[in-house]
Amino acid sequence: MTKKHFEQLNDLNVDFFESAKLSLLDPLGLYLANDVKWIKLNQNWNSLKFPVVLGGKGQPILLLHGFDSSFLEFRRIYKSLKSNFQVIIPDLLGFGFSPRSATNEYNSAKIISHLIDLLKALQITKNIKIIGASMGGSTALKLAFEIPDSIEKIILLSPAGLFGEPKIIPFPLNQIGASFLGLPQVRKSLCRQAFAFPNESVGVMEEQIASIHLGCKGWRNSLASFAKSGGFAGTHKYIRNMPIKTLCGENDRILGKEEIKKIRKIEKLNFVGLQNCGHLPHVDLPSLSSKIIQDYFL
Repeated sequence: MTKKHFEQLNDLNVDFFESAKLSLLDPLGLYLANDVKWIKLNQNWNSLKFPVVLGGKGQPILLLHGFDSSFLEFRRIYKSLKSNFQVIIPDLLGFGFSPRSATNEYNSAKIISHLIDLLKALQITKNIKIIGASMGGSTALKLAFEIPDSIEKIILLSPAGLFGEPKIIPFPLNQIGASFLGLPQVRKSLCRQAFAFPNESVGVMEEQIASIHLGCKGWRNSLASFAKSGGFAGTHKYIRNMPIKTLCGENDRILGKEEIKKIRKIEKLNFVGLQNCGHLPHVDLPSLSSKIIQDYFL
C-alpha cells in the first residue's frame, strides 16, 4: 500500500468522524468531540493522524476507555476535569475513531506502544495521572508498568482483564464474533447492561454513543484481530507500589460479583464500592466520580 493510499484512508476516517460528530444527539458528547485534535505519529504508525481529545490546563490526566468504545465514553466527566487538569483522551489503537490502516494486527502490546509514542509526540512524559475504565484499567496498569517514571497515580473504574489468561479466538470465530457485536440489537443490549438502572438511564443518546464509531472503515477487522490476539488478561501482575484507587459499581453486571470480590481482596487497589452504579461509574455517577477523581489527584 502506497503512502498516498494510507493518506486517503486516513482522510476517509477524519471525514467520517466530522460527519458523525455533527450527528451527535448528546450535547456533552458534542462538547467533548469539539476538542478532538488529530495527532500525526511517526513511521511506526504509517505517519497517520490519530484522534485525541485535548483540553484544559494543569497537571496531565490520561483517560483510557474500555473495549469497543471511544473517547466519547468520558463525556460526562470531561468538562469538570477540564477545569482543573490538562485532559488527554485518545482512542485506543484499533478502537473508536482511530485509523485502522496503522498496522496489520491489533493486540495489547501494540496498544501500549501506540500510547507511549502518542505521549512522546504530545511531549507529555512526566507526572501523568491515569484514569482507566473497564479494559482501559488493564491498559493503565500495563502502561504504568512500562513507563513507571512517567506515571504518578492511577484511578481504575470497574477494571476488566485483571485476572485469568488471554483467551485467543481463532479465525473464523473472531470475525463471526465481531460481526455479532455489530448487530443493532446486540449493541442496545450491551449498552443497557452497562448501566445500573437501564430503564431510567438509557435512551437514544446513550445508544448512539455506544455504536457511533462502528461506521469507521475497518471496524470489524480490527476488532477481530484484537480478539484473535487474546486481548488483555491477568494484568494484576503489573501492579507495583504506585498509588491506585479503584471504583466499582455495586450493580456491575459486566464484571459480576465474583470478579469484584477478587478486586476487593487486592489491598494495593484501594477498592471503593459505589451504590446504585453499574459498570461505568463515570457515566452512571459522573458527579460523584468526578469529585473522587479530583480529590485523589489534586
